[in-house]
Amino acid sequence: MTAKTTYLLLYNTLSSTLWLRILLSVIAAILSSNNVYPHLEPQTRWTQTLAIVEILHAATGLTRAPVLPTFTQIFTRCVQVWAVNYQYPEPTASSPAYATLLLAWSAADAVRYAYFGFLQAGFRVNFVKWLRYSFFIVLYPVGIGSEWWLMYKAANATVNPMGAGVFYFCLALYVPGAFMMYTYMLKQRRKALEHE
Repeated sequence: MTAKTTYLLLYNTLSSTLWLRILLSVIAAILSSNNVYPHLEPQTRWTQTLAIVEILHAATGLTRAPVLPTFTQIFTRCVQVWAVNYQYPEPTASSPAYATLLLAWSAADAVRYAYFGFLQAGFRVNFVKWLRYSFFIVLYPVGIGSEWWLMYKAANATVNPMGAGVFYFCLALYVPGAFMMYTYMLKQRRKALEHE
């Protein structure tokens, strides 16, 4: 196993494990009627921040991921965890959209990273591949809708007119951005599953 393969295997295993832990914690919190935010906000923020290295992976050719979609998804998620969820805890914590956001992100990413981990380890697991390229059909709209709602709540909560303006500008970008990412994933799904 090469150094590159070993690194990517460790990275994907770690990321899958972190997101799976968040997924199980969200489910447990919802079932016990606990507020998700105080228990999972820091863990989610740092788990998502770790993904910044994926932009470098794509830009340097370490992975075959295209740079623009990788940057778009990771940048918007980092804005979400740092500028919205972390900076505006009250509207975030009180909204059910935070739990649905975490469910969508963690379910999608636990599977996605597991899939890439299996690939690095040399295993072909068709069911995990199907999940990786099918879960997004439901999870992207749930995740994007939750992100949009939480940013809208933060825009209404801020007393800084410039900050609110930035939030509203970003909210307007969600429509073309979501369309771009969703159609990109549909093309990826078609390409990945056409030989199954």
